[in-house]
Amino acid sequence: MTTGSIAANSELEAIIARTALKYDLLPYTSNPFPQTQPGRLAALARLFGLETASMDGARVLELGCAGGGNIIPLAARYPDAKFVGVDLSRTQVAAGRERILQLGLRNIEIQCRSFTELTADDGVFDYIICHGVYSWVPAPVREAILAICNARLSPKGVAIVSYNVLPGWRMLQPLRDAFLMHAPDTMEPRQRVAHARSLLEFLKTYGSENGAYKQTLDFWASRFPNFTDDYIAHDFLEEVNDPCTFRDFIAAAGRHGLGFLSESELPGMILDNQPAETARKVREMSGNQLFATEQYMDLLTGRTFRQTLLVADARLAQVNRNIEPSRLAGLHVLTGGDMKIARDEKGGGSVTDSAGRQLRSSSTEVIDAIESVVSGFPGSSSVDALMAEAGKRGAELPAQVQEALFKMALVGLCTLTSEPVRATPAPSRKPVASALARYDAKRGDLATTNARHERIAFDSIGQVVLPALDGSNDVNALIEIVLQAVRAGRINFFRDGAPIADLAEREKIAIDQVRNLLPGFARGGLLEA
Repeated sequence: MTTGSIAANSELEAIIARTALKYDLLPYTSNPFPQTQPGRLAALARLFGLETASMDGARVLELGCAGGGNIIPLAARYPDAKFVGVDLSRTQVAAGRERILQLGLRNIEIQCRSFTELTADDGVFDYIICHGVYSWVPAPVREAILAICNARLSPKGVAIVSYNVLPGWRMLQPLRDAFLMHAPDTMEPRQRVAHARSLLEFLKTYGSENGAYKQTLDFWASRFPNFTDDYIAHDFLEEVNDPCTFRDFIAAAGRHGLGFLSESELPGMILDNQPAETARKVREMSGNQLFATEQYMDLLTGRTFRQTLLVADARLAQVNRNIEPSRLAGLHVLTGGDMKIARDEKGGGSVTDSAGRQLRSSSTEVIDAIESVVSGFPGSSSVDALMAEAGKRGAELPAQVQEALFKMALVGLCTLTSEPVRATPAPSRKPVASALARYDAKRGDLATTNARHERIAFDSIGQVVLPALDGSNDVNALIEIVLQAVRAGRINFFRDGAPIADLAEREKIAIDQVRNLLPGFARGGLLEA
């Protein structure tokens, strides 16, 4: 090894060590990321004609797992799969290990080590997740991430890597530049965040220009109150934040024997979801080539973030991008909670979501099938079961139902998954919440992860009720548990910022809230079917 390479390696290790220390001092909130769950990755791969591993026996690796907020709920949901998380932050790894221990999970381990230390001894994985890491580490570590994906993917493996994207992220660069100048790295992390917040308010208030720069400052100043300290620290104040173009990311992946499969959000890849003239012009400019089309869409939309699925180059020959309804066989569909079904006088109708996306059908049976899916929220519906039910009413109907679900997936009215999501739409007489939700509430958290792999927040009453949802308590028993907490002062209610003193009034509020809480927990995907 040359002197220069020794120095370069020493500098890299120093950057890694500084990054680890910052995450120890201000840990990143460890949340679930629905788009990274293996069932969704598998469904997309199967839609493009690839075989994937079942979660019965699958191996999953997460690079940069923080405290396990993404990977621990997956391990709890799939007890027959094996999960490994890797992170540099000792503080977050310790917190994750404690949560694993208390949950009694035996199919997961979180390791405190650098990505660069992974070797063949770690084995291969069917799913590799690297979310919120790639753009925030030095170039050699980015190369290591892609090398790991290539070396450690199984023959059926799929990886997902997220990253900040140019040119869209360039709109945020002035903020990062300003924050780094105003809040030097010598400050304590939370102090730096406070300085960043105050600087943005100063720029918004006293900036004299009325042009694009001032508009950008005003836009982000209105959103910063919703950003957590850890997000600001690690997205705007990190030593490294290198966004890249889609083209450059794909080239980097290619150098490591990896090929582009898709984005995690399928509708964003469907050019026909754009206005007809926009789609026509993009096809003309891109020559209808996949990579050029994706790049032009970044230019058109100003996209700032991508979540890209990668597979080994050797598998690209098996990819069939002429996706069709028949590929939905064996999959499951999930809708949102904002779906509306409208029937017409001829028996057909439409389904619409709050974003205005819509699907219409003249078939009563197709609308019946869609209504069945919608009514099953927050759980999933089996495509095969829906087709079988339609087949009882006419030989041509299964294909019509399958095509309708396919169109819904293309426009974003539903999400596809290879694994069923078992969550009841209404509470039973003695409701049962997941063991994960019960544990999180019992340990004092005010949020947990639901069956759909989404973060669900709750208040102090939920914190008391959730641990009691073990199937042994009906609503009257739950009310009594909450009333005891109210009388003990563990739960308080406020009016106009002042605590309500009257006990009878507090008890009445508590009773009403418990009765409303259980249906809310069901719609939140916290209750088991």
